[in-house]
Amino acid sequence: MATAITISIAVGACVGLTGCGENRPVWRDQALPSGRTVKVTSCLLTWGIEHDERTPGQDSFALEFVSSTPGATPAARTQEAREVFELIRGASETWGFKHGSVAGFPTLERKGKYDLYLFDRAADGQWSVKQESRKVFITD
Repeated sequence: MATAITISIAVGACVGLTGCGENRPVWRDQALPSGRTVKVTSCLLTWGIEHDERTPGQDSFALEFVSSTPGATPAARTQEAREVFELIRGASETWGFKHGSVAGFPTLERKGKYDLYLFDRAADGQWSVKQESRKVFITD
C-alpha cells in the first residue's frame, strides 16, 4: 500500500513538472521551389460542418505557415501562398476535395493580422485563389 502511494506521488510530480515552462510554437521548415523557406505551423484535415450540418463537399486541407517575406507586396505574398498550397494540392486532389486553404502569418506568434488564401478547384481541375486579410482576435 505504501509503495502504491509512493508511486502515485512520483507519477503526479512528474506529470506536474512536465507542464511547467514556456509554451513554444512548433513548426517544420519547408523549402519551396523558389528557394525560399517557410515555417509550416499547422496542417489539418478540416470537415465541412456548419451549424451541426455535415456537408462533405466542404471538406478540405488547411495549412498555416509563417511567411519568409512578411513585408512583401500582396502579389509576392500570394505567389508564396501558391507555392505553399502545392504542399497540399496533391493530397487535396487525391481525396477529391474542391477546396483548400492556406493562412500566412508574419511571425511564429499567432496574433495580429494574417493573410488567408482560399483555393477552389473548377470542373476542369484548375485551382483559383482568393486572398482575404484577417485578424486572429477582434482586439488585434
